[in-house]
Amino acid sequence: MRIKYFLEKRSVAACIILLATAVFTSFGSFAQEHSEATEESEKGAHKFTLSIGHAHVHEGIENGEKKWLVMGAWGFNYDYLINSKWSIGLHNDLILEDFTVEKQSGEEEEIAIERERPLATKIIGAYKLDKHLSIMLGAGDEIAKGENYFLSTIGAEYGLHIPGGWEFGAELAYDVKWKAYDTWILGFGISKVISGHHHKHHKS
Repeated sequence: MRIKYFLEKRSVAACIILLATAVFTSFGSFAQEHSEATEESEKGAHKFTLSIGHAHVHEGIENGEKKWLVMGAWGFNYDYLINSKWSIGLHNDLILEDFTVEKQSGEEEEIAIERERPLATKIIGAYKLDKHLSIMLGAGDEIAKGENYFLSTIGAEYGLHIPGGWEFGAELAYDVKWKAYDTWILGFGISKVISGHHHKHHKS
């Protein structure tokens, strides 16, 4: 059932990614002159992100009926930028509402579970495909009253560099809470990049 759901919804995710890319590409020229300096400053840098968005839960239950739930969410991320391509970080998503969801236990019997403002905390590895677009992969836990669930996540992030070490970005992530339920999270945020200690190498 989980695989079928993923296949049904991947076209939706593709449309969202294409739309977001089209919108942000129009602002590409704004950050072009800062790209080379930014790539150099990213080596060993620390990136802090605050974002706001929406969490989408396909298996939601409301008033005894199945419903696609859309709920507000905050994101708090820290990333260590290993170099201009690779980074590793701790990403945290807090859903701001309590909700009921149908647990995907693999059994025929339907089980409803209550989630009270769950916090998903994930270790994320990211690879930058170009100056703006990155892909992410990671794992972690969703923590809430009652029961915690192991999760794996995959996603994409699009960022625009702003002078002064700031960055505006959008992130789309798909979290799989194993033997529980799945969540799509689309968020928009602002990041601050603090340069690490590094040395520039010059050709002799």
